[in-house]
Amino acid sequence: MPTDLAELSFEPVAERHLPMLLAWLSEPHVRQWWGNPDVELGSIRDGCESGDIDGFIFHVAGEPAGYIQSWMPSQYDEEPWAKELSADTPGVDILVGPPEMTGKGVAALALRSFAARLFEKGARRIVIDPDAGNHRAVRAYTKAGFVPFGEWIDESGRTLLMELTRTEFERN
Repeated sequence: MPTDLAELSFEPVAERHLPMLLAWLSEPHVRQWWGNPDVELGSIRDGCESGDIDGFIFHVAGEPAGYIQSWMPSQYDEEPWAKELSADTPGVDILVGPPEMTGKGVAALALRSFAARLFEKGARRIVIDPDAGNHRAVRAYTKAGFVPFGEWIDESGRTLLMELTRTEFERN
């Protein structure tokens, strides 16, 4: 499995990716945390088309491995806690699609590479919001350098709010 950022590449989501994304969103390890595959695919498609999110298929050694997106609080207010973020703090979401690629460091590596891109574009801080019960995701995000800064509890459960600052990113 990957150990080098050079093995990663990002490709903007296009219409031709939608069947693959739907298949990934339908995988039990993704659906458990992302929800209804058809609804999520519609959100990805609509968000990418409107520019509210920047969505990418990431590849490891040339093979499609997952989906990653960034969004700005000023454009994306589906999550109530996001209203508390400064308008220049991108949020990110990620999934590793093929089940055989989970648990191998792919998400952490993709997040590090994606974070580098966001920091190069001027971000000072990046946030991610895993379900607090998604221990695999929390471990991956921690491995990528994210640290908890709060939590949000509502009727859907407990969300762990994690951040990666440019300063911390540059230290590692």
